[in-house]
Amino acid sequence: MSRSVGIVQVVLVSLLLVLASIDAGSAAKGVNSKISTEDYIRRYKINSERYRVTTSDGYELAAFRLRPTVPIRGVALLQHGIRQSSAGWLAQYANLPAQLLDIGIEVWLGDSRASPESLGNRTADPWAFSFHEIGMYDLPALIDAALQISKFKRIHLVGYSEGSTAALVLLSELPSYNAKIASLNLIAPAAYMANSDQRLAAELYTNVRNFLPFLLPKLNAGVQAIGSTPKQLDHYRQLILSGCFRQYDYGTAKNVQRYGTQTPPEYQLAKISTSPVILHYGGLDGVVSPRDVQRLGQQLSRTTKVRLVSYEQFAHTDFLGPKKATVEVYPKIVAIIGK
Repeated sequence: MSRSVGIVQVVLVSLLLVLASIDAGSAAKGVNSKISTEDYIRRYKINSERYRVTTSDGYELAAFRLRPTVPIRGVALLQHGIRQSSAGWLAQYANLPAQLLDIGIEVWLGDSRASPESLGNRTADPWAFSFHEIGMYDLPALIDAALQISKFKRIHLVGYSEGSTAALVLLSELPSYNAKIASLNLIAPAAYMANSDQRLAAELYTNVRNFLPFLLPKLNAGVQAIGSTPKQLDHYRQLILSGCFRQYDYGTAKNVQRYGTQTPPEYQLAKISTSPVILHYGGLDGVVSPRDVQRLGQQLSRTTKVRLVSYEQFAHTDFLGPKKATVEVYPKIVAIIGK
């Protein structure tokens, strides 16, 4: 019996690593997860300030205000993906923040509650969240802080992968925030994921939950050790298997208690009125497939102006670390924000 359990645990570790690649930001090419945001800021000698932002549910987040040396003409918030911090935006010399600063855009780098830069929550369970809470609590707090301090009325929002997911949650569930967004650039946006190449891993994980639940505590501990929460990865697993972009599935009984329905409600993308919305996606992205991004674009186009920009030779992790992103992707985003 112990040998069979050992074999299953090896399988679980492998499965864990595969599931983590849903947004393997810390493993992105060119990104060194050991270098902090402040390390990069000092390296590039950026005029900056660090803020502590408290969410309405008690999490203390880190936020970095980067100030241009030319006259300021706008403000932007950049939101990172899972297993990342705001440092990922600064990994390359000609990074997106630098290019925005050059044209006079004040840049805010937000760190979600999962980021090592943030301080977490000392009273609640610090790991009981997914991208839903990041969209419902973290992004509103970061946006409000940036607008209040910068004195601008609207902000340009840029999200990478889970940062994009959270932005879609925010604008569909708290539609009043649409009026605060000047433009929305979503990079490798994870929403619909029916065609993700992570489907097999998601199915295996489901079987483990159903038939080997005694191993879940060890699996969950492993998830936290690599910088994610079990609920974060599980929520993405649900998106992959359901083919829907919807809230977390707690099971029939808890769903009825929480939502009043047996199945979780879908996010109301029809409430997103921010314009323009630009979806940047990779032709080689197996995590967020082009077909799923196109489906997202079709849904959003019913209520707002949407543009899809394809990068044929880009995989999921190519948008942040590799130098080619600084040449092929970031100038397009800068041009949109700079209009």
